[in-house]
Parts: sequence; C-alpha cells; structure tokens
Amino acid sequence: MTRIGIEGTGSCGVGLARFMRRRGLEVVEVNRPNRQARRNHGKSDTLDAVEAARTALSGRASGAGKTEDGPVEAIRVLVVAKRSPRHARVQAITQMRHLGYTTLTSSIAA
Repeated sequence: MTRIGIEGTGSCGVGLARFMRRRGLEVVEVNRPNRQARRNHGKSDTLDAVEAARTALSGRASGAGKTEDGPVEAIRVLVVAKRSPRHARVQAITQMRHLGYTTLTSSIAA
C-alpha cells in the first residue's frame, strides 16, 4: 500500500487527507519539519514535501492521520448546530436594538 505523509491532518490538511484515503492510500500524520534543518537548508514547500515523504517512508512518522469522521466529529457537528441558532438570535436582537436607536434618534432630530 502506498503511504502518504501529510502535516496537519486535523486542520489545514484534512481535505487532502480525506481525498487520499478515498483513493485507498495510507495517510500518516507527519510532524512539522525540523526548524534547524529548515534554517540550514533554506525554507521552501518543495523541501518540506520531500522531508515529509522521507519521514513517512522511513517509518519515523507512524501515527495514523486523523479521520475527522468519528464520535468526536459527531459531537463537533452537534455543538456547531447548537451554537448557530443562538448566534443568529443574538444578532437579530442586536439588529433590532440598533434599528430602535436609529429610529428613535431620527424621529427626535426631525
């Protein structure tokens, strides 16, 4: 099986990790590149990609990438669903207050 090393499978790399998993590839979480090595050899995305591949192939990175589809993801979806109407309600109340102040001040000024 082909192994892919991706940094940040739970945040910025989650979409790429899902795509690769759907294609039947093994996704491995790779830690950030060594800062000292980056400083000595220059900073570039190409060098970071090569280092991630070497880390994944050598077995230094053996942690399974986050899938973002387990019970934790289900709870996150429920929290977002709970928070969304509350946020909309607060926005609506704030908007009504501001409209009330604007109407009140414009009728006094007239």
